[in-house]
Amino acid sequence: MTPDLAYGYLFRTVLLFLCLYALFGIVRAVRGPELCDRVLGVNMVGSAVIAAILTLTAVLGEGYLADVAVVYAAVNFVSVVILNRVYVGGRGGRK
Repeated sequence: MTPDLAYGYLFRTVLLFLCLYALFGIVRAVRGPELCDRVLGVNMVGSAVIAAILTLTAVLGEGYLADVAVVYAAVNFVSVVILNRVYVGGRGGRK
């Protein structure tokens, strides 16, 4: 087995597991009984997408995809912070 073939199998396996991880996150976001479970599911999906983009960066050798992953991570972080602010309500109980 050549190293290129082994790396191909490795990257396909990693992408398959990341897709499964994202699917579990979607299920958690839809079925979660609490709002915090839904926020956690959205964060899981975002993390899986970031990891998949970074894996594709390594496979394709395109450096700009790493920049896309960084921007997506920032958007994911801001969305989770906003959802938590909505969940806690306003200023978070501080006066």
